[in-house]
Amino acid sequence: MRRSRWIVLKIFILCLIIVLAVLYFEKFKLENLIIEGGSHYSAEEIEEKLVTSKADRFTHFFYLKYAVFSEPDPIPFVEKMDFEIIDRNTIHVQVYDKMIAGCVEHMGRYMHFDREGIVVESAEKPDKGIPVVTGIDFSKVVIGEKMIIEDDRLFSVILNLTQCLQKYGIDCDRIHFDIRQNIKLYIGGSEALLGGDEIHDYQISALKKVMDSAGGVNYRYDLRNYTEQSGEVPAKKNK
Repeated sequence: MRRSRWIVLKIFILCLIIVLAVLYFEKFKLENLIIEGGSHYSAEEIEEKLVTSKADRFTHFFYLKYAVFSEPDPIPFVEKMDFEIIDRNTIHVQVYDKMIAGCVEHMGRYMHFDREGIVVESAEKPDKGIPVVTGIDFSKVVIGEKMIIEDDRLFSVILNLTQCLQKYGIDCDRIHFDIRQNIKLYIGGSEALLGGDEIHDYQISALKKVMDSAGGVNYRYDLRNYTEQSGEVPAKKNK
């Protein structure tokens, strides 16, 4: 008799758990996935990459999966995503594009790469504000894979340059490395020699000032020996 009551009790508890689980999942079903940011994918494409199982359709499971326990699988062009629960049926996803460091010309296309040298885009022309990089030898250019070059250090140098140029509003057409990895910038009809340093913020800041005062005249600026103390930037008119 006691055994029968225990079996009935266990069945009752199991049924109660099932009912509560059903009520919970109905109440906390993920009905609205608000996806914003990013310029390479539509909201539908991002959702397709994130929602890969039935369990992902429940608000708290989805949030814990991506915001707490793990990160989404790598997505080309996407640097990271932030997740926020808005209410029991809604999660907001903020998508951040990868920072494009530069691009190289390859077989008539412009292959854009990120800070790590991973090729993220092939285009007919360079993206706005992204300089073409010349003078570096590369042996492998495949979308989604890292470019193979002789010195990986150059990727961080290129990224630093691109960020500085964007910071000071300089529209650079091309970054060129010579055989000693000295850098020359081509900016419209002007040129700027930077030397072989890895950090160029102070040089680009000075370049912005002298270009603004040039009145639209094209010069060849020599910043190889520039120091903030001297403040001198030798320049001569470009032909």
